[in-house]
Amino acid sequence: MSDPEGWADRSASVPATGRPRRAEERHEQSVATRNAIVAAAAQRFAEVGYHGATLSEILSRSGVTKGAMYFHFPHKEAMAEAVIAATDAIWTGLLVELKTRGWDPLCTLVVLTERVVDAVRLDPVARGGVRLLNDAAVTVEQGAAHDRFAEEAVATHVWAAAEAGMLRPSVDAAVLARQIATLMAGHHLICERSGTLDVLPARVAAMWDVLLPLIATDDWLAERRVST
Repeated sequence: MSDPEGWADRSASVPATGRPRRAEERHEQSVATRNAIVAAAAQRFAEVGYHGATLSEILSRSGVTKGAMYFHFPHKEAMAEAVIAATDAIWTGLLVELKTRGWDPLCTLVVLTERVVDAVRLDPVARGGVRLLNDAAVTVEQGAAHDRFAEEAVATHVWAAAEAGMLRPSVDAAVLARQIATLMAGHHLICERSGTLDVLPARVAAMWDVLLPLIATDDWLAERRVST
């Protein structure tokens, strides 16, 4: 039978979901455009901070049109919020990934801090997000929410290590969790402001060299020496 109106071709272009393929392509393009703007904004924020970055610089670096940029982000503050949200997503992804490794909680915590350091140094979005969170331009609420997230992530692993008998009895898990989160933030801030992010891994490694003999049991330390 002939198909003068081309219905066969039209139905073939519609996915199983019933959603037109062209609409899916537009959605994918929109997501790609938004990601390009977030990446460009993060890079510029990392370089010069919130106030130092201009919309024209971000636009030029993103490679998108001005109309597309303002469609997704009506102002610079919205870009900063998106960069911080993307950074939080990176940290969440790290937590999910490491959870699948099957390592003990104290070992996982050490590796987590190492991966965070790598992300801050090598991932422009993470670096831009952390720079923003240390910027006076960021609202107290945003910074406080991030700090709570970091402390809770550390505390989860510290409490699990304590319950598993990996920490010395004298260690206060709540206090230790706050100290680790604070030390990590401090090391990053010092390296960021002094332009020495390349030494951040060594600083964090030295932090653990000092802390682990004080907080971990002899059995855990012996197993760590064997595994490394």
